[in-house]
Amino acid sequence: MKEKSGCIKRAGFNSRYKRFVLILAFLVLAAVSVMIGADKNVNPGSLLRLDAAAWQTFWVSRVPRTAAIVLTASGLSVSGLIMQSLSSNKFMSPSTSGTTDAAMLGVLLSFLLLGDQSRFVQLLFAFVFALASTMLFMAILGRIPLREAVYVPLVGMMYGGIIKALANAVAYRTNALQTLSKIGLGTFNRFTSFAMLWLVLIPLALAVLYAARFSIAGMGEDFSKSLGLHYKRTVFLGLCVIAVISAATFVTVGPIAFVGLIIPNMVTAFYGDDVKKTIPDVMLLGTVFVMVCDIFSRLIIYPYEIAVSFTIGIIGGAIFLVILFRRVRYGK
Repeated sequence: MKEKSGCIKRAGFNSRYKRFVLILAFLVLAAVSVMIGADKNVNPGSLLRLDAAAWQTFWVSRVPRTAAIVLTASGLSVSGLIMQSLSSNKFMSPSTSGTTDAAMLGVLLSFLLLGDQSRFVQLLFAFVFALASTMLFMAILGRIPLREAVYVPLVGMMYGGIIKALANAVAYRTNALQTLSKIGLGTFNRFTSFAMLWLVLIPLALAVLYAARFSIAGMGEDFSKSLGLHYKRTVFLGLCVIAVISAATFVTVGPIAFVGLIIPNMVTAFYGDDVKKTIPDVMLLGTVFVMVCDIFSRLIIYPYEIAVSFTIGIIGGAIFLVILFRRVRYGK
């Protein structure tokens, strides 16, 4: 009995220690992020001297970009966690289920049908297409008897590839390939409007509030109903949360792959599948990961930068392959 209580105490200490390390890494990386940029006048010395130009650049450019990274990374990580919980599959995420590709198609159609509209109109189009696409993909998965979970990302990538091919066909027929290439690039460098990303806070709050229900829904419809949970309503709410986050982040910064896939896997490997317990660490680790990739993207060819989607694609793809091979080999 004492041995068991000692193990529980050690697990609790390790959990708190890992969270402390994540918080410390987040603070250090946030400080580094706001100090990196083409304007060398923004540095701790000029800020301490209360240089007006330095402070203007700091508040107008550096702080909003770092805040955008935090909101984007947290939102995509949580959306991946909810999607994996609802589908009971560790390989589900907005980038492997066609959600991001559908949001791209929605934004493209908003340009073609309504011209150069406000970001809010683009967000509405992206949300509708992302939600419809995610619901369709979940329905398709329910009808396909997949014996191995590793087949899900393959089916999702084929499904997303069909949507992307449709978007390319529409863009080609309407001479909008340049527009498609512009909205299909994930980068924080084009970040110009902070208003849309504030919307991510609403689904994040709902995710925290309904975290326990999402965990129960992931155990199946019959089990959920036996506990008095309205299964279909909970699943629909989860899909709406995923769609809002995917649409808001896509409209603002473009497609960011792998974050919603690898971050929940890395966190749940240690904490388990309790959504409520893992949400804070998922948001922290996701933010740390994206910040590291963004800082690397800004420093590799300084004072210029490469799109963060390229960096995340390379690093995230490598991590995903490690996770995939481990699950195939050890069944974890």
